[in-house]
Amino acid sequence: MKKRLISCLTLLIAVATLSFSQSVSFINTPSDARTAAMGNAGYLVSSPFSVQYNSASIMTESILQSGIGVSILSWQPQEIDATLFNVAGYHKINKIGLLAGIRSNKMGNIAKSDENGNIIGSFAPSELALELGLGYGITQTLSLGISLRHLSSRMDESIKSSAVASDFSLVYHHDKFLLGLGASNLGSKIDYGNKKYSLPARIKSGIAYNSTFNDNHNLLTVADLFYQITPDYSGLASGLGLEYNYREIIALRSGYHFESKTVGSSYITVGMGAKFSGFSLDLAYMTAAEDNPIRQTFLFSLKWVK
Repeated sequence: MKKRLISCLTLLIAVATLSFSQSVSFINTPSDARTAAMGNAGYLVSSPFSVQYNSASIMTESILQSGIGVSILSWQPQEIDATLFNVAGYHKINKIGLLAGIRSNKMGNIAKSDENGNIIGSFAPSELALELGLGYGITQTLSLGISLRHLSSRMDESIKSSAVASDFSLVYHHDKFLLGLGASNLGSKIDYGNKKYSLPARIKSGIAYNSTFNDNHNLLTVADLFYQITPDYSGLASGLGLEYNYREIIALRSGYHFESKTVGSSYITVGMGAKFSGFSLDLAYMTAAEDNPIRQTFLFSLKWVK
C-alpha cells in the first residue's frame, strides 16, 4: 500500500508541475473577460474581480460604489481538461473599499495506477482560492490595496495541501491616466508531502490611458509588465491591449500577452462586450500556435456594478 501511494503521489506531482509550469498557477489566470481580451493586461482596470489582481483599482472609480461578477474559464483545453469558476465583488464606503472572492479550479479525471502500472481508479484534482481585500484612498489621486488569500490544492483524497498569500498594490490615478505598482502571491509554500513548491509570486506594474472622443466613442489603452520571482520559474510577463467602446453599450477588444517560456505561454486575445442597465456581458478568446496549450481558450464573465 505504501508503494502504491508513493507511485500515485509521484504521478500527481508530475501532473501538477508539468501541466501548470508551477504549483497553483491558476491564481495568475485571468478572471475578467474584459481585461483578458486586452492581452490580459488589466492590472489597473477596476472590476468586481479586483480582489484577485489589484484591490487598489476599485478606488479609481469615484462613481461606482458596488459590484459583483461571475466568470467561467475553460483553459488550456489542449493540455488538460480544466474549468475555472470565479465569483467576486466589492463595496465602497467613503475612502474604504471592501472586496471578496472565491476561485475554484476543477480538473478532469486522471487515471490512477499502482507501481506495476495497473489502473486502480481515477481522481479529479481541484484547487480553491478564498480571498479578502481592502482598498484605501490615501488621497484623491493615490490608492492603496491589500489582499489576503487562502489556497488549497487537492491532488487526491489523501494528497492535499494549503497555503496563504498576500498582495500589495499602489495606484496613481489622475483624470484619464493611471499608473500602478505592486506585488502578488507573497506567502507560504504548497507542500504535497515529498517537496515544497513556491507560489507563483510576481512583481507587477501597469499603465493605462482613457481617451474620449465626443460622447459616443472611447478608447482605452492598457499595458502591464510583470516579473515572476518564483525559483526555477522566474521570468517576464507582459500584456498590451486596446478597448474601443461605443456609447458605453458595445465594446470591441484586442491585445497580445507575452510570457517567458519559464513562466507560461504567449498568445493573442480578442473579445467583445455589451452593457445594459448596470449589467455587462463579456467574452474573451485566446488564440496561439497549435503547439500552444493556451490556444482556443474561452472566458465568459457577467458583471453588475452601480
